[in-house]
Order: sequence, then C-alpha cells, then structure tokens
Amino acid sequence: MISVVLDMAGGALLLLGLVLLTISLIGVLRQPGTFGQLHAQGLATGPGVMAVLASSIATENAATITFAVLAIVFIALTSPVSAHAIARAAHRRRPRRHGAAPKAAAPEGTAPDGEPEQTR
Repeated sequence: MISVVLDMAGGALLLLGLVLLTISLIGVLRQPGTFGQLHAQGLATGPGVMAVLASSIATENAATITFAVLAIVFIALTSPVSAHAIARAAHRRRPRRHGAAPKAAAPEGTAPDGEPEQTR
C-alpha cells in the first residue's frame, strides 16, 4: 500500500519537474535579453530540478534519497549565488543608455580618452 503511494508521489513529482523544466527552456529560448533569460532559468534550477530530485522517494532506497536531499540542499544554496553573479556581470557589461550621466570633462589640451592632443 505504501509502495503504491510512494510510486504515485514520485511520478507526480517527476512529471511536475519535467513540466517546469520544459516551460523554463521555452522561456530561455524566447527571452531576448540576459535578464529575461536569467529569470526563466531560475525556474529550472529551483523548483524544476528539485522536483525531479525529490521524485527519488519512489525508489525507497535510503542512499538514493539521502543523495537527492543533499543535492537539493546544495542547489538551494548555490543557485541564488550563481544567478546573482551572472546578473551582476551582465549589468556591468551592458552599454550605457542615451541620456546617462556623461563622463567628466577632459582637462584642457587632452583628448576625451585622457591622451594628450596631437598637434599638427
């Protein structure tokens, strides 16, 4: 009896995880910018992978379930950190928009890049 319940729960979690991963993949492919793709990717690394790993309860094997729980904890700790690092790098790398604060004016006799002006 308990085996049937665990099989049903494991199958439901596996199906849920695969649906979330599929939705996330479609979102990553359709989003035009890095931040939109990162948002869609969060669905895959968070609930998607965790649901697939949690479906290991159907195995009724203590070693497999322990490994899955440790993997879920590892993903829960590292996924936000990696997403933040990617978002920060993308934010630093993007070009400035028109109307952004201008750079400080170059001193008299120097080019805007700081080099002395060439005289003819």
